[in-house]
Amino acid sequence: MPTFTIDGRTVPVEAGRTLLDACRAQGIFVPTLCHQDGLTPAGGCRLCLVEAKGLPLPVPACSTRPFPGMVVATHTPRLRDHRRHTLELHFASGHHVCAFCPASGRCELQELARRLGLDHLGLAPPRAAPALDASRPRFGLDPGRCVLCTRCVRACAEREGARTLGVSGRGAGSRIAADGGRWGDAASCTDCGKCVEACPTGALFEKAVAAQGLRPRREREPAPAPGPLPPAERRVRVATAWLGGCSGCHMSLLDLDERLLALAPRMELVHSPLCDAKEYPEEVELCLVEGAAATEDHLALLARIRSRTRVLAAMGDCAGSGNVTAMRDGLGGAAAVAGRHAEGIDAGSAGPRDARVLPAMLPRVLPVHEVVPVDLQLPGCPPPADLLHHALAELLAGRRPALPGLCRLG
Repeated sequence: MPTFTIDGRTVPVEAGRTLLDACRAQGIFVPTLCHQDGLTPAGGCRLCLVEAKGLPLPVPACSTRPFPGMVVATHTPRLRDHRRHTLELHFASGHHVCAFCPASGRCELQELARRLGLDHLGLAPPRAAPALDASRPRFGLDPGRCVLCTRCVRACAEREGARTLGVSGRGAGSRIAADGGRWGDAASCTDCGKCVEACPTGALFEKAVAAQGLRPRREREPAPAPGPLPPAERRVRVATAWLGGCSGCHMSLLDLDERLLALAPRMELVHSPLCDAKEYPEEVELCLVEGAAATEDHLALLARIRSRTRVLAAMGDCAGSGNVTAMRDGLGGAAAVAGRHAEGIDAGSAGPRDARVLPAMLPRVLPVHEVVPVDLQLPGCPPPADLLHHALAELLAGRRPALPGLCRLG
């Protein structure tokens, strides 16, 4: 039987099988988003690209059939960089706030971010969120969570035969539409739910169970125990800061419980909402920052933190991508949410002496790394206590924690 090579392994060329089939048979992980077994390959997400010797460009593994003598590489540095950047583009193309998504914990986009080590977004999502289509009695469509994989379109056509769904518009204006318009007006829809089952994100959902999640959630993998702590020569000067967020990350930090007490002799907490320090001090060795920059005073605080801190860690999804804090941008920004508060107002009512001026809101909520350089990202909403313990203990020991695969957005 003729053969070809994948990552140095000799594999038989079998009729009707794609490169993706061959990789899976060999236990080689190749990320996919638009592919689903039983549906016609689309090759649109561009995550499954692999390199073939002699071909000028990478090819999609889901729709490429091997030929005798073909030499394929699936995990080169070029491919890893491409997949991470492509995945970030998928996140940035919509409003993927994992904490508020009915698919969180079973979302394929979220799981790929974990496996590929995407821990924050360097690209800003769209300013305006597209309108939710809840016109169908049983189902809803959220275009802000859609990655245009077209699995729903193909499932509707190939599994149900209804051909209700399609792609409307062009470029950035492309949307999934039912019979070209609102889903509730689609006479061809049979309400079978096959499109919802095919959706890899939370873009399509059943209203009755949206709050509970559509499928069983994937449990987080516990972070490994940190390495041994060297003998303490002195205490490490540690700070935490709270910007625009809910304080959930600080609550998760407190969930270390006895483990936090065990680490306490190794650190000196010099500034935090958890202590009474008013001004951010000089010569801080580690600072954990929760929340996104939402007001002008947040920008000033971050500049002060960065200039006085050796290692700055962004703690949680708001710090890494804007997350829940940035949901105001999808509603029209600060002015739409807060009205005249966006410019700062005199909030006092007892006269000038007691007047207090609210800080001016920024036009767009900014993750920490868009304001100052960040040394470490600790994603999660909130990051689990196990992850925070692992990272904090490793940093106190002078080691950089190895986090890829241990944490996820949401």
